[in-house]
Formats: sequence, structure tokens, C-alpha cells
Amino acid sequence: MQPKDGQGFLTFAHNTESVDYVNMAYMLALSVKRSCNINNFSVVITQGTKLSDAQRDVFDHVIEIPETPPFYSECLAWELTPYKETFKLECDMLVPRSIDHWWDACRTSDVALTTCVRNYKGEISDSRFYRRYFDANDLVDAYNGCVYFRYSQHSKTFFDTARSVYQNWDIYRDRVLVGSNYPSVDTDVCFGVTAALLDIPCSLPLDYPTFTHMKGAINGWKSHMDWRDAVQWHIDNEHNLFVGGVAQQYPFHYYQKDFCTPELIAHYEF
Repeated sequence: MQPKDGQGFLTFAHNTESVDYVNMAYMLALSVKRSCNINNFSVVITQGTKLSDAQRDVFDHVIEIPETPPFYSECLAWELTPYKETFKLECDMLVPRSIDHWWDACRTSDVALTTCVRNYKGEISDSRFYRRYFDANDLVDAYNGCVYFRYSQHSKTFFDTARSVYQNWDIYRDRVLVGSNYPSVDTDVCFGVTAALLDIPCSLPLDYPTFTHMKGAINGWKSHMDWRDAVQWHIDNEHNLFVGGVAQQYPFHYYQKDFCTPELIAHYEF
């Protein structure tokens, strides 16, 4: 079915016993509403998930689907989005600055993957610590944290192929790719394999889409280090986010799920 709305953000928030992803999606939506003029926001949740009235007020569309295996639902983004143009974001992110200007450039491609991420200083990271599997297999350096796609045949082909890669991962892992350190496939690897398979462009000759990634090695710390143990951070009354004294300019992937607290959510609510 043809999407009805023009442009908007989509995230996937499937709660587990230990992590409330819907709360993170809610905080993300609040940050998008505050920073961007183009701010329609939709969330995909598991059927039966309870939402508060405040959450329902902020989400423009709530899309319920049956429970799926980890990461698989993101392969359905093309089918599920209510928008003609979509930025799919991971829900453990904030958008501290407007990215309205990204839409014009991104729409020159049917699919635009993030292929470079930044450290908290805003510098493009050259760390390959988490990307050895990508390098060994010559995969497209895809980061699922921020992905743009248009409602088009090429983008449909991309997500159809991603679903096939996911469903046949044992074949790719055991017969095609080397160094099988991914017993099951995550979305970064799935999209990296998909983009490598297809003869359609999946990135732009620009340094966006991009985002700040707070994994340790990307920022020059030990790989499993919690970034909050390395630098101080605060959000001021204008909702500007500062990390290590640096005002954050890009979508911010905080990665540590307990960063999303009731107190921080309340800060964004007012």
C-alpha cells in the first residue's frame, strides 16, 4: 500500500524482560519533535505492548506486529513505514540538532546507509575494531543506526534482499563469508551483506547520513568501556547535549541503555 505521509522517522522498539525500548523510542521522539521541523515519528512495537497516554500522544503512528526474532523486523521497514521518505533510527538515540537539511541530499538516492560514524568530538572515526568482519569479507560498511530510504522499487529490492539474507544467514555464514563470528546476524551485518550483493547505490558521496557512536573503541577508549566513565555529560535547559564539553551536532547513539532514565525523559517532556 502506498504510504500516505511525505517524510518521517521510524524506529523499532521491541521490549524485552530487561530493557524498555519503548521508553527509549519515546525519548528519541521527544528529541526529534524539539530539534526538527520535519518531525513525524512512527514506532514499531510488538503486539500487546502497553503504551502510556503520553507516548501515544507523541508517536504519530504506532505500528504493531507479531513478535519476531531479534533484528528481523528491521528488514520489514519498507513494508511498515507510513512515509514516502523515511529516516530509520535506532531507538537508543537522541537527535540534538536539526537534520532537516539532510532530506534534500538523501533523496538523490533510493537508499542511503550510514557508512561513517563519529566520535563524541564530531570527528569521523577511523577505528576498525568492531569492523574486522566487514573488512575480511569486503562488506559495505553499513551502520544501521541511521538509514534513509525512499518508497521506490530499488529500496523495496534492498529490504527484500535483506530479509533473504536474514532468513538464509546459515548459508552466508557457513558457505560464503569467512571468519564466522556471527552465529546469528545483526542488522549492521545484514545490511552490509545486502548492499554488497546489490548493484544499486546505497550510500552518498557525502559525510551524512551519519551519527555519533558512543561505543568505546570508536572514541579511543577500551572497547567495552561505558562512555560515562570516561567523560562528563549534561543537557541544558535548551536541550543542548554536551559530552566532554563538546556540543553534540549529530544524532547521538548513546548505546548504554540505562542512559534513558525517567528523569532524562522528564527533562525532554518540558
